[in-house]
Amino acid sequence: MESWYLVLCKPRQEERAQTNLHNQGIKAFYPKLTTEKLIKGRRTLKQSALFPNYLFVCLESQNGNFSAVKNTRGINGFVSYGANYQIVPNKLIEQLQCERSQTLESTLPKSGDVVNVSSASFKNIQAIYKEPDGDVRSILLINLLNKPIQMSVDNKDIEF
Repeated sequence: MESWYLVLCKPRQEERAQTNLHNQGIKAFYPKLTTEKLIKGRRTLKQSALFPNYLFVCLESQNGNFSAVKNTRGINGFVSYGANYQIVPNKLIEQLQCERSQTLESTLPKSGDVVNVSSASFKNIQAIYKEPDGDVRSILLINLLNKPIQMSVDNKDIEF
């Protein structure tokens, strides 16, 4: 009977370990989280491990090639509970595999959020985030002289 086991990987080597295990014919999986971030003022989508440094491996409980997994590049070893390797329930793996493509977490403000502008000419002024204006800029609503003004600001000058 096949079971899923939890494996500890070396830091930021989940992809390498998964590729090496697949090359050996061993089923391996780690869920990924896609996040939208501002990097150097640009909106970028970045994928990272949902559980950093961990990987799920499917092996036969009795005749599985555990030593091949332990000796695979990028892997430190199995997570154990006492003398036994940690088994992960099949339902959890199925749920993670179904949801892995749907996960999107945004670290950017949403329309209507209050933000602070940190550019030299508008230092410490509060504004309302309206929408993105390309990859590098965003449109904000700023209240100047009791009148709402719509303006485009560099993303690096927005604090939220």
